[in-house]
Amino acid sequence: MENRSKLDKETFLRIAEASGLDTKDPHIEELYVYVEKVFPGFKATEGMDLMNVEPMLTLVLPKE
Repeated sequence: MENRSKLDKETFLRIAEASGLDTKDPHIEELYVYVEKVFPGFKATEGMDLMNVEPMLTLVLPKE
């Protein structure tokens, strides 16, 4: 398996489009720069066994 520490722009655009984002939006470049910076941080989770870890639930209370 290839060791990739960067997210190339072509892959990012394919993921963005598959997620329903408008890849022609001018803010997509800003989003790419942000995602490119945080992407390497996800490498730390590669070796973790998370099979028995419950997802964190977030409680959002309605505004009164």
